[in-house]
Amino acid sequence: MTAAGVAVGLSIGLAIGFSYSGTEDASPGQAMMAAGPSGTIDIGMALPASGDLSSRGYENGLGSKLAVVDFNEYLEEIGADWRFNLVIEDTQTDPIIALEKIQSLNSKGIKLVLGTETSAEIRNVKSYVDSNGMLLISPSSASPALAIKDNIFRLVPDDTQQGRVIATLAESRGISVIIPVYRGDVWGDGLYKSTRSSFEALGGTYDDGIRYSPESTVFSTEAHLLNEMLGGYLEDRPASEIGILLVGFEEAIHFFNSASSYEDLASVQWFGPAPLANNDILLEDPIAAGFIEDIGLISTQFAATENPTYDHVREEITKQIGRAPNTYAFSAYDSLWLIGLSILQVQSDDPERIKGVLHAVAKNYGGSLGPISLNEAGDLTDSNYALYTVRDGEWIVYGIYKAKTGEITT
Repeated sequence: MTAAGVAVGLSIGLAIGFSYSGTEDASPGQAMMAAGPSGTIDIGMALPASGDLSSRGYENGLGSKLAVVDFNEYLEEIGADWRFNLVIEDTQTDPIIALEKIQSLNSKGIKLVLGTETSAEIRNVKSYVDSNGMLLISPSSASPALAIKDNIFRLVPDDTQQGRVIATLAESRGISVIIPVYRGDVWGDGLYKSTRSSFEALGGTYDDGIRYSPESTVFSTEAHLLNEMLGGYLEDRPASEIGILLVGFEEAIHFFNSASSYEDLASVQWFGPAPLANNDILLEDPIAAGFIEDIGLISTQFAATENPTYDHVREEITKQIGRAPNTYAFSAYDSLWLIGLSILQVQSDDPERIKGVLHAVAKNYGGSLGPISLNEAGDLTDSNYALYTVRDGEWIVYGIYKAKTGEITT
């Protein structure tokens, strides 16, 4: 890694004020005298290199790999006797495969894992992780149903907040009715419910919508049904008051293709969640890309606070993918640092001991996301959200939702 990368690592580590011995006043130099780990500590990375979120998995993997390089250089700089080694597994965006990969990592003695990507995967591995004394930090799982105290931390806000953002955004654009189309899993169901609760509290009408199977790749029936549902609302109100919310992963490409055949579906405002925001896979299909721009799709994604470490991570990943990465890549980067700094704090890679200090380490840590605060469930607390849309064939930030005020600026 470059000298700039080492400088970033040093600024993070020194800012946190950790100590090997566990005393708040010890410096890294003093701390190195205490006994602790040595050699190589394997850490798992269980993210999708294939499946419905492979593009996200790739970017988040780049964040994790960069963090390992930077943190290992930091360890060398402070004279620590151990280094991280990343052991990579492809979950294929499949809850069953994800469990198999977590079991494989555990069989190798690897108890610390970065991942998994989706809430459906997290739900499927949770019992195994807890019962086998493992510790996971997910960069992207956001289902409110998983906001519980366990051995899984999530460096994202749960979707209670994203539902509130989508509802506020819709209301700000004069939408009185939302028709949701949503992925039928723990994540899709959770965001459906949180958005419904927030939008109805604002006085809006939230249709029961269309729930589809996560395995679906053909959406001609759903698109036809959506057009009929929209037609019913168009009988008594203008198109400008109706919004469609598509809660899905990259299978949304196929839905957009099917929906593009209906003129009415292109006449109303569409909204999308974080997996669709700043996702270039959606723009590789010309029909889907054209439809997305025609409908002015606005997708929400929690936002990092720009800072020197953010700039470093953004610059390094942009070199590899040709554009700024999604926010989850920064979460993946910071996840590794939180585990590493916790190991330095307790001088052990024991998951239970790391779990015991992780909240405190996070509270004093300032990384690529900016200041980090975890709630009792181990998830990020309130966050700002960026609003993405497509113009001239490229994703741009349309506006920002400010968590402190609940207001949207464009």
